[in-house]
Amino acid sequence: MLWKRLIYAAACVSAAAAFIATDSGAALFACACLLAVPAVSLLMLAIAKKRIKFDFSVRESCIRGGALDITMRAGLSPRFLVGAVKVTVDVENTTFRKTERKEFVFKDLSFAPHVYGYVGGDSGRITVRIIKLTIVDVFGICSLKLSCSRFAESIISPVLYDGLKITLGANGSASLAGENSLPRRGGDRSEIFNVRDYVAGDSLHSVHWKLSGKFDTLKSKEYGANDENRTLILADLSRKKTGGDSRDEQLNCVLDAVASISASLKDGGEPHCIGWFNDGEYNRAEVVDDDSFVKAVYSLMSIKVAEGNSETLFYASRTKECSVFTKIIFVAPSVNAAELRQLPSADVTAIAVNERDAELDEGGIKIIDVPCALLEKSLACRVL
Repeated sequence: MLWKRLIYAAACVSAAAAFIATDSGAALFACACLLAVPAVSLLMLAIAKKRIKFDFSVRESCIRGGALDITMRAGLSPRFLVGAVKVTVDVENTTFRKTERKEFVFKDLSFAPHVYGYVGGDSGRITVRIIKLTIVDVFGICSLKLSCSRFAESIISPVLYDGLKITLGANGSASLAGENSLPRRGGDRSEIFNVRDYVAGDSLHSVHWKLSGKFDTLKSKEYGANDENRTLILADLSRKKTGGDSRDEQLNCVLDAVASISASLKDGGEPHCIGWFNDGEYNRAEVVDDDSFVKAVYSLMSIKVAEGNSETLFYASRTKECSVFTKIIFVAPSVNAAELRQLPSADVTAIAVNERDAELDEGGIKIIDVPCALLEKSLACRVL
């Protein structure tokens, strides 16, 4: 539209110069016609403002890397009142706290759908909000802003890796099948499995204060596992880590791993929960079948990237809801064994999505380091 305005300004200057030089009636008429164009355009836009109809919608969900369809419609009769409609929208990813501004222009005002594909690079909950709606006259010289405060929400879901197969260990399978199993450590606070010396990193909730007073040294309780095996997949999207800031690619891979592990357990008939923290508030979604899996992934997309250091383990060690699980699968950009000892469950497996490819088993705590590029291959057929 800028170039049209420049041409119009040049035409006005030329007509004025011709009138000054020749003082002719034709030049005066040309000046009058050119000066009347904006007035006519604004009048047409004012009429169109009251008659135009606009609507938009957003596809409910798509997989990361796919196109999220944004559909817009505009209708006006008579159509010659407006030359084009310009729509400015903000696409906000509330999970990664990112906002992109997009501008769409279309000239067809027959209320036909105009579909624009937005390709999001990150998983998460998406809010598409109309910031500005502008109608432009047929000459491309004048424009008029319309009030429009509409928005729509959608989901960009994580990528599921078909090759990722996770199965629980023998104890978990026996418990799920209803078979008897030997007493073992777990997260059931109603049963104490063992009492041992306090180790740095143990939760204060596990301290046996009565025995600690008798022995003049801190003692920690190890809880037993009940007959019902309960598994929690705990997601952590903390950007700040001891090894450096986590990249968006790592955080997306964390979400991919959480969803893929959940899908694998669901396909294997293992009921479980997905858990996460938002500003200290614990959120949990149960997965038992296909429908609950879809709902759980949708709920998981409400998670927000924590720009500071990880507080998930801090909150998890102080949340009673986490203590009922006999197995916790902790998925994060990076983690170490000392941090994992804060978790109330004695059976902990951590999957760290970073640059390394390694495996550590320390004191019953298992840490699997998986590079982002090898996520699908490295986790295939792991037994947790």
